[in-house]
Amino acid sequence: MARYIDTVRPHSAFPEIFIGLHAPQRPLTPMAIYAIANDRFKALGITIQHRGPHALRHACAARLFAEGLSFKEIGDHLGHRSTSATMTYAKVNMAALREVGDFDLGELP
Repeated sequence: MARYIDTVRPHSAFPEIFIGLHAPQRPLTPMAIYAIANDRFKALGITIQHRGPHALRHACAARLFAEGLSFKEIGDHLGHRSTSATMTYAKVNMAALREVGDFDLGELP
């Protein structure tokens, strides 16, 4: 992101991060951002149910959660104001949960 802002993003009075590269330079619409992400998923051969920018947020949150970050830390990274907003992105890792569920407690009831 820093490289984009420092070297690619055109200078603009708009506060939005993503600005069109061609005149007239203005903020990209949500539909344009969706189309860019969707096209990139297709080009990479990634087949998932939802291919928009939110898929990237979900993937980021899931990776951060798998790396052991707290919901607060993930929410800060994603720019959320509440933990409940973060929890919609950070899905439970079922494989890890099954591993915990299969833990042998030995003689304990």
